[in-house]
Amino acid sequence: MSEVPLDGAMDESAQQLGKALDRARMGEDRDLAARVREAGERFVRQLFGCLRMVRLHDLENAAFERPLTEVCQSLGELNELLGAVHLVVVEGQVYVNDVRVRLDERQDTGPALGRELARHDLGGLSFHEVPDLAGMRVFIAAFASEPDPDRPRLALRDKLRAGGMDRLDLVGAFRFRVTGEENTVRGAKDEERSRDRAATLVDASVDSLGQDRMPNPLPLRRAVTELLEGSGGSEALTDEPAHSTPYSRHVLRVSVLALLIGRELGLSDESLQDLGVSAMFHDVGYAAREGAVSAAPGRAAEPGFAPPFERHAAAGARLLLRQRGFHESKILRALATLHHTWRFDDPRGRPSLFGRILHVCEGYESLVQLSPERVSPPRALASLQAEAGGRYDPICVQALINALGLYPPGTQLRLSDGRVVEAFAVPKRPEDWAAPVCRVLRGADGRRESSGQIVDLSIDPAEIVAVLEPRARGGAGAG
Repeated sequence: MSEVPLDGAMDESAQQLGKALDRARMGEDRDLAARVREAGERFVRQLFGCLRMVRLHDLENAAFERPLTEVCQSLGELNELLGAVHLVVVEGQVYVNDVRVRLDERQDTGPALGRELARHDLGGLSFHEVPDLAGMRVFIAAFASEPDPDRPRLALRDKLRAGGMDRLDLVGAFRFRVTGEENTVRGAKDEERSRDRAATLVDASVDSLGQDRMPNPLPLRRAVTELLEGSGGSEALTDEPAHSTPYSRHVLRVSVLALLIGRELGLSDESLQDLGVSAMFHDVGYAAREGAVSAAPGRAAEPGFAPPFERHAAAGARLLLRQRGFHESKILRALATLHHTWRFDDPRGRPSLFGRILHVCEGYESLVQLSPERVSPPRALASLQAEAGGRYDPICVQALINALGLYPPGTQLRLSDGRVVEAFAVPKRPEDWAAPVCRVLRGADGRRESSGQIVDLSIDPAEIVAVLEPRARGGAGAG
């Protein structure tokens, strides 16, 4: 990737970030959090009250007029403070845009609201605009209805859209991983589903931002949590998630690489989550549109074009800055997005840590996957190491080498017995750094192997005799 000059857009984004940090230091975030907490508590109580009332009264009953008006007013107040309003219930605790709402535990409101959401396989709701009374009636009626036994979330979404509520997003149930928690044992199918969900969420997030909606990091944080609870998602470096797009596959691979580096650097669980979410947002600048023409009487709007490479980082930072408030996670995400194309020795100054990590991941991903002159993963690591201290942060490069091993996932090898294999897992122990776990692609007789046979080179007697380079774009050394 070539070095790019600091243009006006980047300069503007840097100034916005500086102002955001200044306001955060002056305590604006604390004031905003207090106002969100107060309005959020009122909104949650009123919303839950309407959901309980509908079990006793018809929605057209005059008794509903005041409660519906009040819940719309409280949501409107939150919308003024936050833009989009993201309501999430995690294990009985209620959050509004990352701010925990304090509720009277004796009234069981939080857990009860969580149970109401769970009926429809939900963990949260995102309001991108404030509905009128008719829209709120549609929402309450759909939410109080009996869930579809086979597809509760999709059925609820269809009901809402049929009633004109298409500016409301439904978020699946999830939990936060806490510091020090041990990873639970998860099967290969669980991890495959986690990767598929992560890819789907990446596409949904960039589509949402492209529709001029506010950033919502909570679903992506859920995806990062699931990756961290498993093997870190390293299989995404070789296996494509189902129904994924080239964009989501790229973003997911960069996110996995970033988490591998973060673990090697000893980042805390909370920092790893922030890093993972930053990685999943790092290319959202391509969702922005330049040269757009607004709609006018008798003329439809023209959407414009995505920014070129040299402006996408600044465009992404601007999109992420639209999220209200100036909490640390938001600033980390915006800085990572702005800096992920900057050199380590950039004359503008040293990029942020997350930006330096993502720049290394992008460099590796470009050499292995994106460039027409693709190279094998070991050669890609050697190329990064050759530019460590200049283009790339040397500590982050070494961390990636330590995490991926001598033969990273995707490396195709010829063994001394004639077999051709492909590494697909990162080393779990230091002693396995040069002895990967592989899939057999071709047997000793040269025939293609399709049974998925696994060979662990830490115990297999065969030796590695050659690393196979990719032959062409779309081809590989194994033929």
